[in-house]
Amino acid sequence: MLRISKLTDYASIILGHLARSPDGSLNVAELSSMTQLAAPTVSKVLKCLTKAEILTSTRGARGGYQLSIPANSISIAQIIDAMEGPIAITEC
Repeated sequence: MLRISKLTDYASIILGHLARSPDGSLNVAELSSMTQLAAPTVSKVLKCLTKAEILTSTRGARGGYQLSIPANSISIAQIIDAMEGPIAITEC
């Protein structure tokens, strides 16, 4: 069984909204409203995904976050790695 943190779950929800965005770019306030998550939580998730190069960010009044790679090529392993660190198998 694989356990993931809430932040990893939130990351998959946020990425889904970004993938469905018509203009491909959303800011923290828009994503917070769409997902019903607190803005600081959304911001934390976006920072991790940007650091992992899954997202790119644009500054300024018309800025926001957008996918840096096509949505259909993002794996759950990449999301887990971005949010929780490298996946490792441990003995029970």
